[in-house]
Amino acid sequence: MAKLIQFEGQTHQFPDDFSDADIQRALSSVPPAQAAPAQPPAPDSNIQLVGTTPATPTAPARVVMDTTPNRPMSVLPTSVGGAVRDFQIGSQGVGRGLVDVATGPFDLVAGAQNAIVGGLNKVLGPNLGVIPYATPASQMVDTAVDKLDLPFIDREDMSNSEKLAYDMNRFGTQGTALGTAFARRAPQIIASTAPSPTFAGKVADTFARPYAAAPGVTVMGDAIGGLGAGVGANAAEKLPDEAVVGGRLPKQAAEALAPIAGAVGANSIQGLAMGIAGALRNAARRAFVSAPAEVPLNPQTHAPYSTAEVDRAARDMQAATENPALAARTIRENADELANPVNPGEIPVEPSQMPTAGLLSQEPGLVRAEQGARLKKGPDFVKRDANVKEAAADRVASLRDEGADLGSVMRRAGEARAERMAPVEQRVGQFEDLGGRVDAQRRQEGAAFTPIANSNASANASRRLDTNIVDENYIPARTEKNRQFDEAPGRAAELPADDIFTAIDRVRRNANGLAPGTLPNDFMRRLDELRPVIDPESGANVGGPGTAGGGDLADLRKFIEPARQRAQQSGNFDLADNLAALKSAINRTIEAAPGYAEANANYRQFAERFRPEPNDEAARFTREIDRGGQQPDGTLNRGSTPPSETAGRFLSSPEKAQALTRIMEGAPNEAAGRAAVRDYMMSDFATSALNPDGTLNAIRARGWVDRNADVLAQFPQVRQEFDRIVQSAQRGEQLASDVRQGLNAARENRRATEVDIERGAVGTLLKDDPRDVASKVLNGGYGAGKQIDEINNVVKNDQAAARGWKAAVAEVLTDRVTSTRKVGESYEVQYARLAKEFKDNEEILAKVFTPEEMNTLRQGHKLLEYFKEADKRAVAGSQTAERASIPGWLQLGARALYGDLKGGGIIKRFKLLIEQLPSSKSGADDIVHAAWFDPNLAAFLLERKLPNPNATFNNVPLRRLLGAANAARESGPDDE
Repeated sequence: MAKLIQFEGQTHQFPDDFSDADIQRALSSVPPAQAAPAQPPAPDSNIQLVGTTPATPTAPARVVMDTTPNRPMSVLPTSVGGAVRDFQIGSQGVGRGLVDVATGPFDLVAGAQNAIVGGLNKVLGPNLGVIPYATPASQMVDTAVDKLDLPFIDREDMSNSEKLAYDMNRFGTQGTALGTAFARRAPQIIASTAPSPTFAGKVADTFARPYAAAPGVTVMGDAIGGLGAGVGANAAEKLPDEAVVGGRLPKQAAEALAPIAGAVGANSIQGLAMGIAGALRNAARRAFVSAPAEVPLNPQTHAPYSTAEVDRAARDMQAATENPALAARTIRENADELANPVNPGEIPVEPSQMPTAGLLSQEPGLVRAEQGARLKKGPDFVKRDANVKEAAADRVASLRDEGADLGSVMRRAGEARAERMAPVEQRVGQFEDLGGRVDAQRRQEGAAFTPIANSNASANASRRLDTNIVDENYIPARTEKNRQFDEAPGRAAELPADDIFTAIDRVRRNANGLAPGTLPNDFMRRLDELRPVIDPESGANVGGPGTAGGGDLADLRKFIEPARQRAQQSGNFDLADNLAALKSAINRTIEAAPGYAEANANYRQFAERFRPEPNDEAARFTREIDRGGQQPDGTLNRGSTPPSETAGRFLSSPEKAQALTRIMEGAPNEAAGRAAVRDYMMSDFATSALNPDGTLNAIRARGWVDRNADVLAQFPQVRQEFDRIVQSAQRGEQLASDVRQGLNAARENRRATEVDIERGAVGTLLKDDPRDVASKVLNGGYGAGKQIDEINNVVKNDQAAARGWKAAVAEVLTDRVTSTRKVGESYEVQYARLAKEFKDNEEILAKVFTPEEMNTLRQGHKLLEYFKEADKRAVAGSQTAERASIPGWLQLGARALYGDLKGGGIIKRFKLLIEQLPSSKSGADDIVHAAWFDPNLAAFLLERKLPNPNATFNNVPLRRLLGAANAARESGPDDE
């Protein structure tokens, strides 16, 4: 019902919820100039007189009228502008709330500064000057908006209900916006393990921490608290600016505390409503809703569990872990990995062999909770553990192969040794055969020299040479020479002998008158008779004619050369020279004689071949022959020139060899002489170069050729033949040396191969049982990988051997990891032993077993690995729950009031009483117990949505922030 007020001649209409103070403030703002004479109300205005108010000292008289005007449809009960005005007011409230959020930090700073300034101004007093106040940012925004003249509804034009709606939207927006912003930081706080390092971060963490448990619920509570803060702020605004006691201070305190009180009230109503709704919902669920399908029936009653029992079981399960969702996901993944394996060789695990949920979760909290359950109902867990261990043992035992032939491994090792030694032995045999053929070829080559490697062969060759150069060459030539001189026409002629007489005189002087034996006496006497003698007085020749017979001179030459040699031997070199001069004189005389021309020409040829100069070997040789004379039987006396030494004599130096070649050139049988020279040198060569085994020694052969190179140079064909022989000997010896080296290397390789085989996998398999070898390999340390590769290479192409080797490894492995206690049909596998084998030998085992078999083995290891979590033990859960069933402060109070003995008894009886009260604990315990053996049920309970007991309805620090910000916005110069 609207109120009509007459004031200064005008009728003013006010909402019925306006207080007298509101009407008084509104009328006091009307300028007097605008007052006009009162107009009587229209007849159809439906205005009725309610009553009059007499004048008072503080207020004029008033007339109270009642009317029911026609108003458009609206949201607010006292709205005068309809729904559009209501929406605009609400929008303005939301906008102003967002502005407050944006300017809040600045307003708080300004409010703090103004509080300090206000205190200083009051303490210092006006005499010392007034410190100016800071203008809050929100007031600056209001001033700027007023200057823009935007079509906003002024707060002074709003009714009380509109102001209330405006304030509720304003503060509700603040709570919602700030709560949402802080809620976005909550996950960061949950994930962090240390406080923020900065001051701003710590402040933000303080405001964001209430959202960690249930951010949606807390933000909703902030929104509701914001609405309540708006109601409180609206109520504080209605207080008088000046109080009788305290002046402006009560109003200022109310502006700061009213939003907080309003928020507290609104959140309290929210909590009450939520509590009632929750109770009604729980009652309905207990009455009409049964347990979900994931929860099995009660094994005693065969009836479904109640929802409360399921919730309590879920709460117990979730309380045991810090991250229920992660634990549930881990349980499902591990259970699915075992029940539905994807790797070849893995065997699906039966539900009765599945590890318990606590072990599958691998979460310490659930493991500890399960340990408590194991203490209560141990047999069920013992049976399940035995089933799991049996499944693991079956998988490990499946690797054994009782039908494998272990002997095939040793057989294959023997074959491998033979295969490896075959090429080595073949190589040795090849070199031995090649060496034999090379030696045979060399012996065959040396066989041609064996018969002549003796003195007889060389002597025979020398005799043949002697025959060729003496009997068939020199003797006939000498005979022919003598014949021609003996039969020459100049033999009977008288030849001038002046030069001869002069030479004879010179010889006589040096030889003491030509001592007997120097030259023939008869011949010398006859020459003296032929010497002409000139009578000094008459000048007539009283002696011989001064000439000598050509025959006599020719015969004299025969004796001159031996005489000359004897003079040289006796050291009478002057006589020797004179005899040589005598011979020369005779030769000149005979050569100048026409009757000796043919004989002289033949002699010159004879001399060039046999006696080119006195020291020529041929000359000495022939002279020695001539001096030797003849035997009684007419043969030559060869005592000083034995034929067996002729070859050695001429082939001892290059000069002598040259003389030999000169003698043989043009001989009637020159080829025979050269053949004799070749045979002699071959015999000498054989004696020097032939080895005892009948082969030529290339080094000695080359040495002989080098020593006789100058002699061989006189016989080019023989030299070429010897060069070929030496080259062949060198090739043969080099080939023999290469063969020996190759044979030695092949034999060394054979020895090294035998040692390597002996030390390697083949030798090990030949000496030891395959199971002993497998045991050594698994204990082999760093060299085991190489050894297993060698063994695999040995047996890989023999199916029986490969199977036997795998069976040996499997037998050793199972013996090492199993105990003597049986689980089912297999011996129990010790996790620690199996884990050690995996740690030390997984790569080695992967080289023996197929990927499928390794997956089977790994699955057994995985099953046992879950028992590792069972070591994470704690105090039994039932004892912990029992201690926590009665609050500690209550137990402490009872003991303090009645003493430890009586108080403890009271607590014990109280506990027994609590246990007798009907509750969902028994059913929840049964569900939790079933969950330990059902991974799906355990995961379901961990994932079940439950009311969060840690959730807060609102952010208390945010309440205080809104109140402080509201007071800061009202601070400033107007406060004075």
